[in-house]
Amino acid sequence: MTGPADEQPLLPTTEPLEVHPPVAARARLAVWALVIALLGLAVSFFVGWGFPLGLAAIVVAIVALRRPWERRAVAVWALVLGTLSVVYSAGWLIYAATVTAAGR
Repeated sequence: MTGPADEQPLLPTTEPLEVHPPVAARARLAVWALVIALLGLAVSFFVGWGFPLGLAAIVVAIVALRRPWERRAVAVWALVLGTLSVVYSAGWLIYAATVTAAGR
């Protein structure tokens, strides 16, 4: 007969317990990278100050690409759009610098 008295007590182990949340709850970084990249791209179409958003999107996309549970396609799109945002922002900043330098 097995019962509570027959079971061996649980002894604490020295190994750390690894508790992972479900994959759907962990796979959010690539989506955030894509959102930041889209915001940076939208801002960079009008002014050159989307540069920090583009850089942040690139960094977050690279971190998402290094995580195996993230969606790779979303992270790659975020990386491409973040880079495009930086290019557009740099173009605006270069244009603004040349216009203000020529106006002096």
